[in-house]
Amino acid sequence: MAATQNSIGWFSRLLSLAPRTSKKAAASDLVFPPGFLASLERLRLVALKAMGGGLREGHRLGAYKGGQLEFHGHRSYSPGDELRYIDWNTYARTGKPFIKEFAREEAGVLHVLLDATPSMALGTPPKWTFARRLAALFAHVALSSKDAIYIYTFRGADALEQFPARGAKGGIRECLTFLENCAVAQPSQNEAAAAESAQTAAATTDAPAGGVLGHAVSRFLRNSPARGRLILVSDFWQDEREIVSAVSRLAASGFDLSAVHILAPEEIQPHAEGELLARSLEEDVEIELSAGSDLTERYTRELESHRKAIEECFRKRGGNYLLADSETSIERVLIHTLRQRRWVM
Repeated sequence: MAATQNSIGWFSRLLSLAPRTSKKAAASDLVFPPGFLASLERLRLVALKAMGGGLREGHRLGAYKGGQLEFHGHRSYSPGDELRYIDWNTYARTGKPFIKEFAREEAGVLHVLLDATPSMALGTPPKWTFARRLAALFAHVALSSKDAIYIYTFRGADALEQFPARGAKGGIRECLTFLENCAVAQPSQNEAAAAESAQTAAATTDAPAGGVLGHAVSRFLRNSPARGRLILVSDFWQDEREIVSAVSRLAASGFDLSAVHILAPEEIQPHAEGELLARSLEEDVEIELSAGSDLTERYTRELESHRKAIEECFRKRGGNYLLADSETSIERVLIHTLRQRRWVM
């Protein structure tokens, strides 16, 4: 049957148009294969080389904009550097551009929020596996730079799972164990979360719009976390209003925000034809569709519109945004993160 404009709320949640084998891959995929820890150190060294020698204070993942800065030194200008950091006095004397670098006395703090909603199980490898490997890499780089690292997973009405737990050891091996034991939510858990969020919003005047992401941000802020960098790793299959509300609250609380938007290849370019039953993994919704070129083109347009809205949401609040499919090398994501001057000071 033809879908009406009012029934197209399905796009605000991920539809299970992916092959059935995607789900099986989520259960059988090895999150951290043998030698993964050694590969993390190798990637860290690759990042150091890519940055021209070392993770100076300005290239630490945990560095953030707030706080007192002190002059640290100069380095040669590289294409992409922000012009505001050029030392014009030195340029006037030497005729060569140099970048002024600054450092802070205090250690940085990095928070990573991981989306563990049902849609993260899609992909081969699953988006959830990619997200956890990425979180482990960020943790290793942060710990090597003497930054504090906190990882949180959100999946529904349950409390956030946090690493490290209060009073617990927070080394990289403990981090890998924590991430390996984390699992995505089942669809039934998400339905319960939506119901609880709606009840909470109705009971309190200042509660954000219902939704798993808004609920997670409320739980996160309730614990008064230390200010610092915050990287949100998600497929962002939430309503755009909920995303804007959540990001606005985090920015208003003083966090320097970044987003890694993970999509499976079949979500970016779905291969579907004939009569389909589109089923949401985030809501109890099904829609009958006739897949053809028109549907594919519309899906592509809607996806790009959704992606741009998310990117704009972060950029407007001084944040950063990166789209990565689940087949992307985590090495590429790390180097991109460190090279983007707006991800770091």
